[in-house]
Amino acid sequence: MQDHPTSLELINAVAQFLNAELAPTLSDPRLKFRALVAANVLNIVARELELSDAQLRAERERLNELLSENASGENLRADVERMTRELSQKIRAGEADEGAFHNAVFAHVEQTVIEKLQVTNPKYLARVLDETADNAE
Repeated sequence: MQDHPTSLELINAVAQFLNAELAPTLSDPRLKFRALVAANVLNIVARELELSDAQLRAERERLNELLSENASGENLRADVERMTRELSQKIRAGEADEGAFHNAVFAHVEQTVIEKLQVTNPKYLARVLDETADNAE
């Protein structure tokens, strides 16, 4: 294991360089756009490295509750993928069309989407959550 800089620190440094130092100096709009896209990709990868384990554990726990399972293997991703396929089959079979199971599935899917947006587009997520809060008032 490496000390410092960590992989996450390196990724953040390159993204910062692309955003703050390189992109503003580019006069070619196409190259500037590509530099900003590259910085965004690096930011997504950094957030995924930072958040993915905790998010996968939380998703597996929600799926365990929904499916009355006790998956706790070391391969989080495989557990989540398998249980998601199982939940999808239940949804397709109409088992989540109404009632308490429907509400629990809806809450799980909503939380899963929020967690995915925390990685891929946190600014959009913040905007949607703000609008939702404004509409609730």
